[in-house]
Amino acid sequence: MDRRWYPMPVILMGVFISFIAAMMFGADSYAFSDIWHVIFNLDMTLQSHQILYEIRMPRVLAALVAGFMISVSGLVLQSVTHNVLSEPSILGINAGANLAIILAALIIPAVSFAGIMVSGFIGGMAVGLVILGVTRHRSPLHLILAGAGISLFIYAITDFLVLANDMGQYVAFFTAGGVAGQSMGNLAIVVPVAILLVTGLYLMAKELDVLLFGDEMALSLGQNRALYSWLTLIIAIMLASVAVSMVGNVVFLGLLVPHIVKMIFGNMHRFTIIYSGLFGATIFALSDMLARIFNETPVNAVIAMIGLPFFIYIIKKRGGQYA
Repeated sequence: MDRRWYPMPVILMGVFISFIAAMMFGADSYAFSDIWHVIFNLDMTLQSHQILYEIRMPRVLAALVAGFMISVSGLVLQSVTHNVLSEPSILGINAGANLAIILAALIIPAVSFAGIMVSGFIGGMAVGLVILGVTRHRSPLHLILAGAGISLFIYAITDFLVLANDMGQYVAFFTAGGVAGQSMGNLAIVVPVAILLVTGLYLMAKELDVLLFGDEMALSLGQNRALYSWLTLIIAIMLASVAVSMVGNVVFLGLLVPHIVKMIFGNMHRFTIIYSGLFGATIFALSDMLARIFNETPVNAVIAMIGLPFFIYIIKKRGGQYA
């Protein structure tokens, strides 16, 4: 067994500890014994069990799942575009998904969660591909500028639609990001989709490794580079769009986590896909816990406290490449 798998038990334990901590702490805190009984001896006649099972547990599980999806999406986007600054929010995927979700809610007021997922994917895919097309073969700086400009334009359209149709409270959730209001029903839809998409990416881990070495290496190994580039790109955008439909606009997570994982475990995707997902799940769950402790502070603010300094570090460390 490769030594890079040795830390897996410790990391899995970290995910479990983050789950328990996120269940225990928040606006209201609960004892470890309460969490234990909810997991292994649920009694819905107790009010504390009802709150933990119906409100907090779906929220924590949604944070874990969304963090996993966003981080894996960011990793694949960076690999396929050969751009270390690629991330769902920078590529405009979040902005496109937000706009499409608002349009779906306007056209079909009683739109289901599955409908929100589909509309989010369509919007995220459209905007992400436009930005990638505009910045193809350009430097990471062009990606940032194009992503920021197009995203701001799309957010302006979204804000206009929201104000014109009195949807401020509805859209505030998607703009600020967060996992409040999740249910086991939503998770029953998202989790199988996430497993299917991540499994597909993991089965193409070797192809993603080859893509890192560029066109010449892919051709010499007989790889259909265009096919795998588009296929993995579409799956990554699907992951990010589904996450947006569940937790709204989450920034920096898809940029921060892949870089941390690659610093520790290298670039081979059979390791980085799994580790990025687990690190992202842990960071998002703990960030949401802190957001709850500090009077429901937007989770983006918590993640940004970690992600922004790291973003500046990347620019400073590799700034010469972006000139």
